Amino acid sequence: MISSPIAATVTPFRPDGAVDLSALGDYLGLLHDAGVTSLLVNGTTGEFASLTVRERRQLVEFCRSRWRGTLIAHVGACALDDALDLTEHANDLADCLAAIAPYFFAHAPEAGLENFFAQVLGRAQKPVLLYNFPRHTQVNLSPGMVARLAADFPALFGVKDSGKDLTASRAYKAASARIQVFLGDDRVGPRVRELGVDGVVTGAGGPVAELPVRIAAAVAARDIEAAAHLQRVFDRYTEARKTLPLSDIAFAKAALQTRLPGFPARVRPPLTAAEPAQWRLIMTAMHNTLTEMRPLG
Repeated sequence: MISSPIAATVTPFRPDGAVDLSALGDYLGLLHDAGVTSLLVNGTTGEFASLTVRERRQLVEFCRSRWRGTLIAHVGACALDDALDLTEHANDLADCLAAIAPYFFAHAPEAGLENFFAQVLGRAQKPVLLYNFPRHTQVNLSPGMVARLAADFPALFGVKDSGKDLTASRAYKAASARIQVFLGDDRVGPRVRELGVDGVVTGAGGPVAELPVRIAAAVAARDIEAAAHLQRVFDRYTEARKTLPLSDIAFAKAALQTRLPGFPARVRPPLTAAEPAQWRLIMTAMHNTLTEMRPLG
């Protein structure tokens, strides 16, 4: 059902602070033209923690109206009732759901986390990915908990893992025969088979989504040389992103202005948008990446 790479969308905002659906539609068009077929809405890259439940529902509805590929709706929230509300809404619209652990109570007890996920899974009518992102949630989803939930809930089919711990990633994969694992790491595309995982999720790579798409195609064709070459281009983009003291979200929104003139680079507090000096560096990085990409088309 899900093909790699999965692209996690940004959420553009108008000058008045409202969600800019027109700009989002342009971005969906860019991703489609790049060859993306699987989309994650309301993830970390989409600033979901800064969105209201109403806005998150609106974004899923809009993306479903514009996106004919696989649509994954992230339904995680700190409040269980919000997560359940989003789950019921997404049941009618999305192809799959994703759910992160509640992200305020650091080092929450595993029994509480398991109860939270069990209630979401019990309400879900579509396949569900658990979303592991310990840098933000201050908790790692244990492979044992994933195995127990997979045994009890057939809806659980995978893990979106941004933990950067390959031992844990492999343990998730081994938790159940049906578990798929997608890594939130732009550097590992050519190595997914070697690592024993099923693919990648890119957020900040969205402005150059052709690269992860072509890397996945080269891997599928077992063209290791082409995959490695494409990854080197992608790595130079990632390295430029990592050198700036700026969130990946703000970087991606600024980078999109190179391909979608006028695309809004606004972010919601507490994030900050790129400053002029940073913007110039981002434009240079994008120019270099796009120049390297063109001969690869």
